[in-house]
Amino acid sequence: MADKAELYKRIKIAGMVSYIPIMLAAAPLSGFFLGDYLQKKFNLPFYFLILCIVLGAVVGIRESVRIIRLVLKIENK
Repeated sequence: MADKAELYKRIKIAGMVSYIPIMLAAAPLSGFFLGDYLQKKFNLPFYFLILCIVLGAVVGIRESVRIIRLVLKIENK
């Protein structure tokens, strides 16, 4: 029974860690698309688009750090 619990824990960790690259790619892209849409809709300056991309990247990094902390918490249990 202990082997099944350990296997489940490893699979859970692998799934969470595999989500990090997706998050790091999707967050700035969503910032780009949202910024581009808002820039065209409200005729905003170009730096608003750059701001949205940077904010998306910051959110992606923040979520990655949160996932890593959660994985470390699961690993230490």
